[in-house]
Amino acid sequence: MKKSKFSYSNRTKILVLGMVVFVSLYATSLFTDIIEENRIYELGFSICILGWMISMYFDGKAKKD
Repeated sequence: MKKSKFSYSNRTKILVLGMVVFVSLYATSLFTDIIEENRIYELGFSICILGWMISMYFDGKAKKD
């Protein structure tokens, strides 16, 4: 089995999972009446994106040492 050249930290995996959750909630709130639209979904997604970028930066720094 071929091993991937990318290895992400657990921190990065958790943040990406958070982004998926917030996008799912936001999309569900836009297209259905199951849950109401809420700005918290957008804010949570934005925070996850910022955290993801910072996490990827530190992952790159750790591998250079």
